[in-house]
Amino acid sequence: MANTVKMTPTNEKDIGMNGKLSGDDYDVGDLHDDRALLRRVDWRILPVMFLTYFLQFVDKISLNYANVMGLQDDLHMSGNDFSWLATAFFLAYAVAEIPQGILLQRFPITKVLGVNVFLWGVILCCSAAAQNFAGMIALRVLLGMLEAVIAPALTMYTSMWYTRAESTPRYGFWYCGLGMGQIVGGLISFAAQHAPPNMSFHGWRIMFVVIGVVNVVASILVLFVLPENVEKAKFLSQTERDRIAQRLRDDQAGVGQKVFRWGSVMEAFGDLQSWLLVLLTILITIPSGVITTFSSILIKNFGYTSKQSALLNMPSGVVSIAATTLSTWAIARGFSRWLAIDVLLIPTLLGSCLMSFLPRSNQAGCLVGIYMVNTTVAPLALIFAWTGANFKGYTMKVTGSSLVSAAFSIANVIGPQTFQAKDAPAYIPAKITIVAVNAGAIVVSSVLRIVYGRRNARADRLGTPARSRMEGKLANGRMAEEDVQDDVNFRYVY
Repeated sequence: MANTVKMTPTNEKDIGMNGKLSGDDYDVGDLHDDRALLRRVDWRILPVMFLTYFLQFVDKISLNYANVMGLQDDLHMSGNDFSWLATAFFLAYAVAEIPQGILLQRFPITKVLGVNVFLWGVILCCSAAAQNFAGMIALRVLLGMLEAVIAPALTMYTSMWYTRAESTPRYGFWYCGLGMGQIVGGLISFAAQHAPPNMSFHGWRIMFVVIGVVNVVASILVLFVLPENVEKAKFLSQTERDRIAQRLRDDQAGVGQKVFRWGSVMEAFGDLQSWLLVLLTILITIPSGVITTFSSILIKNFGYTSKQSALLNMPSGVVSIAATTLSTWAIARGFSRWLAIDVLLIPTLLGSCLMSFLPRSNQAGCLVGIYMVNTTVAPLALIFAWTGANFKGYTMKVTGSSLVSAAFSIANVIGPQTFQAKDAPAYIPAKITIVAVNAGAIVVSSVLRIVYGRRNARADRLGTPARSRMEGKLANGRMAEEDVQDDVNFRYVY
């Protein structure tokens, strides 16, 4: 059995002159690695975070599966109507980042997230009752507004518990919910397509109801299982809560005090890293958005049936999980984040070429291309981890996470619009776009590494915290928010 942390009361005498907890409260070894403490935190919060991210992705990809289950015929859609369903969702997703960010500033993260999960579950159930394109697009807009909270909320929540070195594999864990969503979504679609054809309540409607109900149940777990913050984590002793807070201060991590500062917003908007992360997210997400929305129809166009398309889409989830797990595992052991992104984008680029330029008669090659493109999912997890690690203070973390999430939604607007009805069934312009943006993403990731490296080198030379020039001018007004000691030791991770 794992060693447990000794639970003794903490008082002012336990804290040394340097602000660190004394070793008397912990067994030797626990003070250094805290593995038992981290395991307790992991088992409490990570399964719920994984479930939440898994379900929101199933919500998104359910439209992909509904497309081959007769949704367009049932709702009398034509032309680019289906592309606009995906576009409307992500337009709403982008616009809602601002109000959702404000809610995350003012209220506990778990409460904001839990209420949103409950509401989007209800909306998804209502989607089963849609009778026309107008009704469905209205519901997709509402769904996009609610799901906009997911990435900023989980990014912020992870930063509340783990140091920057520890956070990357945890980001990877809950982000694997995306790959699991691809696998389970395919099974749900396959099962729903076996409903009797003479039923008025068609298979895609059954699928929406099932997924919606599960989301409603999951919202209860978010609201009542996840602690609002470290201080309110009743499953930990006071000594353990103090230890987590101290570890985050020593690492220059965490979110600091929950204080909103306009100066920090200006720092984030004026920081070159923000816009490089935004551009990188857009370039990486365009292929991901295309695969999320159109992979089933692309597979069907290779000559497979709707049921076969649902099952053949499932290996994409396996690729997503494998790429995310391997990359975050490597980073936890010292592999560079920027290099991991570039390595992951190489099979994405090769898969894009296979999918784009092989003849459709080469079914195996085209399928392999679609599967390889799914390695683009893993870099998105690394970008979320970068954002959580390299933005300091509560306001900057919320702003940075919201910018990246907005970029994610913008890319998902662009992706579906590259698939125009006039280009069917080959969609050559869309496939060429996927190839081009992947090549661009490799360049931007490398540039970001150079920016971080230069800032760290300048900080080493001057003996100051690593930061942008604008942040240096405004830093004095943010020190209270950061709630960190020895800020001079902060360095960007890359």
